[in-house]
Amino acid sequence: MSSDRAEARKQAQARFLSSYHWTGEGRTFGGYSAIILSPDGTEFTMMSDRAHLIEGRIVRHGDRIIGVRSAAMVPLGFPDSLFAKEPVRDTEGLARDQEGRVYVSLESDNRILKRDPDGGWSLLPAYPPIDALPENQGLEAIAVAPDGALYAVPEVSDGLQHPFPVFRYRPVQGWDQPMAISRSDGYLPVGADVGPDGRLYVLERGFGGFGFFSRVRRFDLSGSGTVDGETLLTSATRRHDNLEGLAVWKAGDGSLRLTMVSDDNFQFFQRTEIVEYAISI
Repeated sequence: MSSDRAEARKQAQARFLSSYHWTGEGRTFGGYSAIILSPDGTEFTMMSDRAHLIEGRIVRHGDRIIGVRSAAMVPLGFPDSLFAKEPVRDTEGLARDQEGRVYVSLESDNRILKRDPDGGWSLLPAYPPIDALPENQGLEAIAVAPDGALYAVPEVSDGLQHPFPVFRYRPVQGWDQPMAISRSDGYLPVGADVGPDGRLYVLERGFGGFGFFSRVRRFDLSGSGTVDGETLLTSATRRHDNLEGLAVWKAGDGSLRLTMVSDDNFQFFQRTEIVEYAISI
């Protein structure tokens, strides 16, 4: 590797900024599996894996999170008429496009729902490779690109040495699979976002028996075949809790920020944690 490439790779590594332990009350608080942020990184929408949304604001002092202000949790309100049977509604992935449409992935049903700006819900068309995914190991991570294409990555592949498929949905062309991302070291995809740089960022999680460990990679959406991407962040076991949601945004100094939220699984021994890292380029 040339010295220029080595320096560029070094600069791209994520730098830890802060971690905030967010506490709340009520049986619906917690379980956050996805996060959307405004372009300036202040206003958030989070989704729990029990089909609830919460909106609010992250308060920072410099680069450090010092507080969270939020409204009450509200149910997503999926119409029962969209489902042939009562769904489990294990909501895992959340994305929003530039027109204000919201997309939600159901891991248990392996379907993606769309909410239009007028509040109406609909199901995206079925796709056989997605239908074939096992229950509770389905579509964990979704993200929308600037051109409106939706990308979805499941938590499972065909084997421990097989890559994870990256599915794409475009309203006119429908579903396809433009690429796959490599699998290694016990990491499974759990969150995704398309950053201001137009690249796909994927949050991956592993469990080592004594706690969770995490990795963030990014990928050019022009890729094809199986791609390794660029590793920006790896965390040691128990460095953070069960990070599942990822949002990527640009700070005032021009650096990119990775904001992640943990799913506490509604367990007293876990915590809701908001974690931030910076990327120099």
